[in-house]
Amino acid sequence: MTPVARRVAAVALAVGALVACADEQDPGLAPSGDEPATTSDTLGQCPPGGPDVTTPPAGCIGDDGQVLRG
Repeated sequence: MTPVARRVAAVALAVGALVACADEQDPGLAPSGDEPATTSDTLGQCPPGGPDVTTPPAGCIGDDGQVLRG
């Protein structure tokens, strides 16, 4: 195998490994109880007038940047 072919094979293996790892990760969050949990989901802006019945339990971001809960 030539040096160029080895490099191409090594790059292909590295890319394949990275893609395989990303495919196995679940981006969602399934709460398992009342304990705190971590997620990459961000809170949305609060509706005009502050939190309302449509605000998720985690809250929303107010005009001043603080988390508000309904």
